[in-house]
Amino acid sequence: MKTLLAKFRISNASLNKRLAAVDDALRRPPAWPPIDASLHQSIMRAVRANANAKDVAPSPKLWLVTGITAMAAFCVLLMLRPSPPATTATTSNGTQTFAAAQQVFDMGAQVSRSMPAAVVAPLSNELASVDHDIRNTTQFLLASLP
Repeated sequence: MKTLLAKFRISNASLNKRLAAVDDALRRPPAWPPIDASLHQSIMRAVRANANAKDVAPSPKLWLVTGITAMAAFCVLLMLRPSPPATTATTSNGTQTFAAAQQVFDMGAQVSRSMPAAVVAPLSNELASVDHDIRNTTQFLLASLP
């Protein structure tokens, strides 16, 4: 017991010495290397050169001219665009038929009937898997209780 206590005291004393050395090293500021005068002069020269250079922001007139030019180019392109061909089906007496519109409405009805099943099917499968896992977990827990 005495040897164990002696070993602890020795270990504790060496630890305290190391901690004191680390604490002293952390409290002392680091020694900075000497700063060369030419470095200071080059930094100050760069700061002065940057201060003398004026930031040139685009004027509002430039923005206005650019916007008007873009708008004019857009309008010209819009006018030069080819017009879509007029394709209307007419019957023998000259009235328009709406067969294409009817086909679109029929396809929309088919999509509205088939989409819910397509969207919900993966979720239904996942819900069935979760339910199966919960049932298996419940059976395992009930079987492991005394």
